[in-house]
Amino acid sequence: MFQLVERRLNKSEANQLVNQIKLTPNITGYSLKEWLTFDSVIVAEDEEEMVGVCLYYNFSKNWTFISVLFVLDNFRGKGIGKQLFFRACENIIKLKRNIYTSSREPIVINMMRQLDFEIFDTLFLLPEKYEKYEFVFFLRALKWLFSLYRLKEVYRKAIRFGKQESFVYGIKSC
Repeated sequence: MFQLVERRLNKSEANQLVNQIKLTPNITGYSLKEWLTFDSVIVAEDEEEMVGVCLYYNFSKNWTFISVLFVLDNFRGKGIGKQLFFRACENIIKLKRNIYTSSREPIVINMMRQLDFEIFDTLFLLPEKYEKYEFVFFLRALKWLFSLYRLKEVYRKAIRFGKQESFVYGIKSC
């Protein structure tokens, strides 16, 4: 049995996440230092340990980005990721904010569809009704990529995992 708690990660948990995320082709993630700066992460935990996380943050006046959804290998297939993702969406909607996310993981893309996200294939061609936010989305992407850690990870993963599926983008407006 596990529970969902919104809190900061301790150094051991953040380190475990960084190391585990490095093993997956679908998440670039954040450095240890970055994980330790996030004030609030939804953490799935059992009595003994963290089993998964969902990180989201505000990136402009009305927009929140769901950035990382990750469940440790031993706990996958138990619905933990779905509960984390749905909780994040619920929290964001309660705040009357629009949600933006991206993934190339089929399970996450399916969850986006279940929650009626508007899905599109490229960040450079937003659905027409969101075109006015194009610059805000572009700045968020630039800020995210402007990290030596992420640039090295993108390069390392391209070499290690080869060509991957393209990202799919999703928006849910409040």
